This record gives sequence, structure tokens and C-alpha cells, in this order.
Amino acid sequence: MPTHELLSREERNLYNPAFAGLLVARAVQGHEQEYGSGCHVLLAVLAPVMALTAPVRAVLPGSISSTTVNWIERESAARVHLRQAAPLLGPLVREGLLLSLRAGVLVLEEQHLLRSTRRIPKKIAGGTSEVSEMQKASLFLGRWLPRAGDLPTTFTLLGVRP
Repeated sequence: MPTHELLSREERNLYNPAFAGLLVARAVQGHEQEYGSGCHVLLAVLAPVMALTAPVRAVLPGSISSTTVNWIERESAARVHLRQAAPLLGPLVREGLLLSLRAGVLVLEEQHLLRSTRRIPKKIAGGTSEVSEMQKASLFLGRWLPRAGDLPTTFTLLGVRP
């Protein structure tokens, strides 16, 4: 992750474990809405990494019916951006996941599945449009990414490693 001195105030606010934990919870929330089951930990980490990566977030499909393979073919630059961002953002998102678990927002069940334990408000008062976009993207990704297939397939298609 970039050093805090090089980041703007907005970036410093976004790149913190509490916000990352909120994005993890949004991904889990989206997965639960779509599938009615817990979200795998790896998927719950991947979704916020993608949501935090502006060039990836900007080209996400508009519908969960869009296939991941077609999206990658259309938006091949997103894969490159994600491969660059994942090693930097992964540790931040994992820290946010741990914070959400400690705060009781999420609970880890058997077979590495996360469930939300309380309802997260749809909109956070006082947030910027970028904050809202990231939350919407993470919620969307929690619904959309499982459609790519199993986790190894999803990670391979996106060009990242768990």
C-alpha cells in the first residue's frame, strides 16, 4: 500500500481497515442476498480489492447476468490493473476482515464461510460519491463473482492468486 504521506486526505480515509471491513461486509451482504448462503472468505476479500481499484470498478458490468469471461475479454486492462493492485490492497482488506470479525459484524462459520450478523445500512450519511460507488461495487461483486464458477476458476480468470 502507498505510504500515507503520498496519499490525499480522501485516499487516506479510504485505505483504512474500518472502511475495508465495511467493503468486506458489503460483499458478504451481496452474496447472502443473491444466494442465501455464507460467502467464502477468499471471495469476500477479492470483491473489496476489486471495488477499491478504480480502473476495475469503473468498467464493472451493469448486470450480474454478464459473464466473467466476456467481461475479461472486453475489459482486459481491468485484469492488468487488478494484478497490480491485489498485492497492495490484499493486506489492507484482510485487516478489515479481521476487524469486522472482531467487531461482530461478520462471523466465520464452517468451511471458511462468512455470514453477516447484523444489517448494514444501505447508505452511509456524509459519504462521498466515491465511497458510495465502492460500497455498491463490493455489494455487486459479492453477487456477481460466484457466477464465474468455483474459486480457482474465478481467481484464474482474473489473473490473481488467493
